[in-house]
Amino acid sequence: MSSRKGSVWSDYFKVDKELIIILLLVSITAIIFFFISNQRGFLNFFYLPAILGAYFYGKRYATLSALLSIILVFSLAYAYPETFEFKRENELSRWLDIMTWGGFLMVAGYSMGHLYEKKEQATEEVRKTYMGIVEMLSLLIDAVDQQTQSHSYRVSAVSALLAENMGLSDKDTEDIRVAALLHDLGKIGVNREVLEKVGHLSKAEKKEVESHAYLAVDVLAPVGGQVIELLPLILNHHEKYDGTGYNAMLGNNIPLGARIIAVADVYDALISDRPYRKALTPVQARNEIVSNSGVQFDPNVVMAFERCFPKLETESHLSHLKLGI
Repeated sequence: MSSRKGSVWSDYFKVDKELIIILLLVSITAIIFFFISNQRGFLNFFYLPAILGAYFYGKRYATLSALLSIILVFSLAYAYPETFEFKRENELSRWLDIMTWGGFLMVAGYSMGHLYEKKEQATEEVRKTYMGIVEMLSLLIDAVDQQTQSHSYRVSAVSALLAENMGLSDKDTEDIRVAALLHDLGKIGVNREVLEKVGHLSKAEKKEVESHAYLAVDVLAPVGGQVIELLPLILNHHEKYDGTGYNAMLGNNIPLGARIIAVADVYDALISDRPYRKALTPVQARNEIVSNSGVQFDPNVVMAFERCFPKLETESHLSHLKLGI
């Protein structure tokens, strides 16, 4: 009961950071306004908090900013009438001028906020379309490689978990998640018999399998836009920290996202049944990852993996989609 009460009070006193920023902007403008001699001319500066509120936070904060500015100006006009210089001395005209200014400020703030929200809606629709295409491509990967169905989803989930644990930004985490979802896309260009072969691969077959990273880049590069940022992560997800990977990249020269995906990729492969071996237990897989820290894997990523391992172990018997996909 006490914890529930604490939660209620904590919600009640939750700080609205965006509103505080808007209040600070209005307050700073009001302070400057108070010390300016030609205050009527300075009234237009109150559009600045309203426009900034609209641009960054939408019409709610823009309207609140405009309303607070109007209240402040009306209060100052009432308390210090001599500070406002108007051509007409009529008291009613003076208030009508201020009301006209306030009306325009409210309309401008609301309109700018409305346009911002429309823009955000359009951006969200584009994002959903983009993610829909990504999801379809990941299903195509599963259709091509029946041995590792849902592997890309699980690697994506684990990669995102590691990125979050390492304190990466939301954007970087999302880029890594999507890159992990598409990391095996190039397998659509690899001979299916080679992918499903149980025995030892010949040199030519091994080279064909290794080409899947390049094939993925060839498929995705024409898409352009945000996808371009994902290509280095996909291309280098088989690089090894000691420089013995596909492209012989060494240590921190390998993109961080690729280093994260490498750990997630190997972990999921180890705990999955393959034609040539049985799955390892999560603990066995963890020990394998840790033993290759500084050799195959980035030690910092391995440390993040160890911190996340209790969650990974708990959900290892489930569909890994619960980890964040």
